[in-house]
Amino acid sequence: MLWIFRRELIFLFFLFFSLIIEKTSLNKKSSFNPKIKDQNFLNYEEIIKENERLRKIVNLKEKKILSSFNVAEIVGIKPYIYPAEIFINKGREEGITENMVVFTKDLFLVGKIEKIGKSYSQVMTVFNNKTKISVVLSSTREFGIIEGGYAPFILLKYIPYDSKVKIGDEVYTSGLSEYYPSGIKIGRVVKIEREKESLFLKIWVKPYIASYGFEEVIIGK
Repeated sequence: MLWIFRRELIFLFFLFFSLIIEKTSLNKKSSFNPKIKDQNFLNYEEIIKENERLRKIVNLKEKKILSSFNVAEIVGIKPYIYPAEIFINKGREEGITENMVVFTKDLFLVGKIEKIGKSYSQVMTVFNNKTKISVVLSSTREFGIIEGGYAPFILLKYIPYDSKVKIGDEVYTSGLSEYYPSGIKIGRVVKIEREKESLFLKIWVKPYIASYGFEEVIIGK
């Protein structure tokens, strides 16, 4: 009779011990789950950002600013700060052609394709001293020409002396240049100089790409 109770006591002991082990295991799993959730959350954030970027590109296509686009990685920058030239890992094989427009992933103007290889291309940026693009001011709607070769800024020319332009005004492509469609953001006005003997202002613009970390670009046409 006593042996029967002993067996029951032993059974209860092992049952109690197994419950403790199971509870400890569940606690460990629950303490690990938040990390998994956090990781998933970070992945979702990246996906959301990517979708927003692609939505912007789609909007440009709908507005007929871009008819098609390609994404390329940066493989070289010259010089490293305020680059006049950028090299990308897409070329003739991927359908890249000369004078295609190049954007950042946030759709700020970088420049245009200047030279093409089989699987790489060279981009002439807005900082390049050969750059000349017709632009329009956001506030006054006046047209001018931006010129490169003045890093870390670019020079906006041919804005009338009596213009109401002000610091902070945005500069967009006007659509009057041969290769650049209208409405692409380039930068903001940071300095305005008035020279008495000139009919025009000397306006310094800081391109958005001046403070941009280059990893990839979008090539459109």
